[in-house]
Amino acid sequence: MKIAGVYLAAGKSSRMGKNKLALPFKNTTIGNIALETALQSSLEKIYIVVSGEAPWLSSEFIKNPNCSIINCTNAHMGQSESLKCAIRLAQKEEVDAILVMLADQPLIPLHIIEEIMECKKKIPSLYFVAASFKSIIIPPVLLSSTMFPELLNLSGDTGAKALLHGDNFTKGRILPFNKFEYFQDIDTKEDYDKLLSGIK
Repeated sequence: MKIAGVYLAAGKSSRMGKNKLALPFKNTTIGNIALETALQSSLEKIYIVVSGEAPWLSSEFIKNPNCSIINCTNAHMGQSESLKCAIRLAQKEEVDAILVMLADQPLIPLHIIEEIMECKKKIPSLYFVAASFKSIIIPPVLLSSTMFPELLNLSGDTGAKALLHGDNFTKGRILPFNKFEYFQDIDTKEDYDKLLSGIK
C-alpha cells in the first residue's frame, strides 16, 4: 500500500503577523520539526505544499528524494486548494492514501503517524483514519484515494474534516489520543511562547 504524506505549509500566518513556520525552535524552524518526524516514518514520500518561497524549509529536505515540493498558486483561496494541489499529484503517482499533516503542529510524535498508517494497512477498505482528542477529530488525518473525487470538490477554507460524516463516517476509523500538546498548533505569539516554555 502506497501512502504519501501531505504537509500543508502554505498558510498566511495572519494571526501571528509574520511567517510562523520560520520561527526558531529546537535548532531549526517550526516548519521543519514535524516534517523531520514525517520523514522518519514509513510514509513512501512527502508532498510539501507551499505558496511561493519557503525560506524556513531546510535545504536537506529540499534535496531529499522522498520530498516533492508543490507550489500551490491558489493557496490564498483557502486550505482546500492546498489539499487539491497535493491530491492531483497523488492521483498521477497512483497513491493509495494520503496522510494530511499541518506544518504548524511541531509536536506530532512519530507513533501517531505510524498508528494511523497501521490501522489503514490492517483494514484497507477504510475511507479514512483520523486522530482525535476528547472526541474531536484533529490532524493528522489519513484519507483513502476513494475519497479523492470528493476532496477535489471542496472549496475555500474547507478542509477534509467536512467530509468525515454521514456515510463516509461509518467507513472510517477514529483513533483517540489523550495528550493535547501533541496536536497544539502554533497560530499566535502566545502559542509560540507556550511552546518555547516547554522545551526540555
